[in-house]
Amino acid sequence: MRDENSLVVPPETGLQPVDPTPLALIAKMLDSGKLTTESVAVAKELVALREHMEDRQAEKDFAEAFSLLQSELGSFQATKAVPDRNGHTRYMYLPYEEIMVVVKPLLQRFGFSVSFSTEIKDSRIVQTCTLQHQAGYHRDYTAFVRIGSGPPGCTESQADGAAMTYAKRYALCNALNITVEHDTDARQEGTPITQVQAETLMQMVHDARADEMAFLRYAGSTTYEGIGSKRYDELFAMLKRKMGTKQ
Repeated sequence: MRDENSLVVPPETGLQPVDPTPLALIAKMLDSGKLTTESVAVAKELVALREHMEDRQAEKDFAEAFSLLQSELGSFQATKAVPDRNGHTRYMYLPYEEIMVVVKPLLQRFGFSVSFSTEIKDSRIVQTCTLQHQAGYHRDYTAFVRIGSGPPGCTESQADGAAMTYAKRYALCNALNITVEHDTDARQEGTPITQVQAETLMQMVHDARADEMAFLRYAGSTTYEGIGSKRYDELFAMLKRKMGTKQ
């Protein structure tokens, strides 16, 4: 006996049978007048199962496309030098715009798009990169960057913009697993210095009668505790020289 809820395609049409969707089953129940509490519960379970299967398939499509994208990504090199006040190279980095020139065509080819959201939390810029696939699955990648002084001679607004752009670049590189060779961006300054080191620099700034705000801007931090450990020796030596000129 044929189940009244099954969808049968006459053989003479030459078409293949199609599995009924949950919505099609619900519509058929309505038409037949057999919509009961039990059948509604079954329909809900079918809808949930269908959504789960679609989500799993979307995640699988994302993984397969991402694997292909990774195989096409080559190596990246830092190209832009940022000078210090003496004209020497302070650090090298690869601008966000140059990364996008390379990756944008690949993203489009494999069905991906990227979008960003920004917020400021605890004196840090939080930039989230959402990597979305056309199948419907997405992943979020977040980068945290402290708000520093920015490149030498820039305004506070320019410094904020530089930090936002850096966070955006960092989040994008995390999302696509990009490693930039010879990237020595000054904001990658290691872990924060210790409390003892922070107090040492604070005392040296006082003894040298230096401009504290100017010093912190140069150090790339709004507080002594936020100064990166890779900058400590340089800042210590600079203050020691300055203290010598004040004696």
